Amino acid sequence: MYVQQCICSYLPGWLQPVIQSLRCGFFVLVVVSAWCLLGIIFFDYLLGNILGLFSTSIYSQAWVILLLAALSFSSALKAAQLKIKQWFSTTKMGVYIAEPLGKYQAIAARGLHYLYTNLYLLADVVFCIGAPLLIVAASAGWWLLDEVSYLALLGYCCMISVIVFSGLYSNLVRLLSLGYFFGYWLVSDDLLLYPFFAPALVQKNITIMISGSAASWLPIIGLGLIVYLWARRRASRGLERQVSSSEQNSSTSVVPKFLEAIPKASSRELFGSGLSLFCLVMAVPLAVLVLNNIITYLNPHVLFAGFAIWILDRHWQTDVASEPALSSDFRYFTNLILKH
Repeated sequence: MYVQQCICSYLPGWLQPVIQSLRCGFFVLVVVSAWCLLGIIFFDYLLGNILGLFSTSIYSQAWVILLLAALSFSSALKAAQLKIKQWFSTTKMGVYIAEPLGKYQAIAARGLHYLYTNLYLLADVVFCIGAPLLIVAASAGWWLLDEVSYLALLGYCCMISVIVFSGLYSNLVRLLSLGYFFGYWLVSDDLLLYPFFAPALVQKNITIMISGSAASWLPIIGLGLIVYLWARRRASRGLERQVSSSEQNSSTSVVPKFLEAIPKASSRELFGSGLSLFCLVMAVPLAVLVLNNIITYLNPHVLFAGFAIWILDRHWQTDVASEPALSSDFRYFTNLILKH
């Protein structure tokens, strides 16, 4: 915003309204295109994945959903969307369909809010109570079944622990993990043995994923190293700023004030800034490759279910955050353990 104001201050007076109009028109075009993309992927999922009328691409669906999620965080696009709604409400078509559409929209919103609240609280209880029971059932399966090895049990317990820790802070993780588990449970041949046999199945799936995409681990390793280097650089830069500020406060400066206002960038700082920029530039294509490899193993139903849960969380999660829930108690105890 500051850079935009500086650029606009150097433009002629007659050109500033033109730039502002083009900017507003571009935002309106982006908002309309986002609505069209949302409708396209919805009908693509409904007609292709559910009804099976044609084949679909999980890559295009996933990247469009990621694009829409990224655009939803833009405040300028939110303002443009609000202006479009206000303009449409003043048109004849908007006035004609506003009253009946508003009634049905209010009924649908109340129904979705009621369903979301009950599903949120139910998933919270099942997730917090069911996770320890899964570990107990997996331990019993390791004791009773020969197919469940100690390595499979250890990996399964580690995976459950990571999911539980993430699910305490994310309703999306809770609902998706519950849906994934119960979905596999329902399609399993042995419904009663599935909780005990689950570590062997998880180990089998992980083995298939690792053996089928050995080359895909290289971008993940490179991305991890770049993120680690960038985080170390940021931490060292913050420490240098603290040390320099403390030295300036403790020492008496004899440099004139007009010279102190001139920024002094040493060669080390320039090298650090260039290194951070290089890490960012290199991380973008690696992140795209990693996401593209992850999309390969995504189920379209899980993808769209996660997208729907994410939308509902953006709208109503603050309404149910004050409700009594087990996850909030577990988060409190987890924070206490991490602090002490």
